[in-house]
Amino acid sequence: MKIIFGTYTKRDSEGIYTASFNQGILSDLVLKFPLMNPTYFAIQDHSLFAVSQKDKQGGIACYEAGVFVNEVLQDGSTPCFVDYVKDKKLVLSANYHLGNIITYAYTPKKGIRLIQKIEYGPSSHAHYIKYFKQLDEVLVCDLGLNRVVAYSLDPYLMLHPKYTFSAKEGQGPRHLIVHPTKPIIYVFAELSSELLILAHDGFGLRQVQVISTLPANEQDIKSGAAIRIDQKGKFVYVTNRGHDSISVFKLDETGKKAEMIQNIKTEGVHPRDFNLSPDGKYCVVVHKDSDNAVVFTIDHVTGKLTLLNKDFIAPEAVCVEFVQEV
Repeated sequence: MKIIFGTYTKRDSEGIYTASFNQGILSDLVLKFPLMNPTYFAIQDHSLFAVSQKDKQGGIACYEAGVFVNEVLQDGSTPCFVDYVKDKKLVLSANYHLGNIITYAYTPKKGIRLIQKIEYGPSSHAHYIKYFKQLDEVLVCDLGLNRVVAYSLDPYLMLHPKYTFSAKEGQGPRHLIVHPTKPIIYVFAELSSELLILAHDGFGLRQVQVISTLPANEQDIKSGAAIRIDQKGKFVYVTNRGHDSISVFKLDETGKKAEMIQNIKTEGVHPRDFNLSPDGKYCVVVHKDSDNAVVFTIDHVTGKLTLLNKDFIAPEAVCVEFVQEV
């Protein structure tokens, strides 16, 4: 098993790194893709699509089996999120600073080409975009406009608006996940450090619960980061920057009610991203400011985390994924 780290390159990092992962132990850090500020990426079957920056332009770079194919750039800041939809050969990106989302068609051995750009305006901070097969929808989190937007995809891979969910003022949707078997969406609100649980009725989203991701007596710093759900849909995990912790929520059988069962320090500074291993046994958290990747074991019954190790160096890491090979 391998792990890939996306990073900033403002201090010591030089791009995207890989490491070996064996029974919870990280080793052999290798610079795999030299890029400027590849803060996010998507990878499947040896095809990698990474955020890329060149001078005053930003966009997406495409690699196949470790070899550069092409890149598509635009003037201004780089995207902050990228997703790849394998069965549609579709790449999606969200740009926080420019307030837009972009779709690209992917052709093996030829690379990517821009299909569609949707501009949200000067108040937008589009932070997340992802296609969910179980809903057959593309969902976008816009932190600036304080909303979640859903799109359908036509046969030509064009996006068409379906509905919008507006969050309360001051919440700021950052990332979201969808329950693996139920039409329920879990939104992480960055500005309020809250988990929003939304039920999907086929026509839109209805909020069924809001719960803080911080302990009741430790609410001073609110800066939510990443969110994940286990494969069985029993537990939701989130990282809290500033508080430098990860919170674990147990879901009831309906998936509509969450209870915080653990809040544990991540043993680093600024835990911007984390991921769960495919076998459900481990959680790896990366820290932008302390440059360490931390491994926790996951109790398969309770969902709770136990620290395993915390000293593996992953410079300026802000994105982490498990893969079999790169």
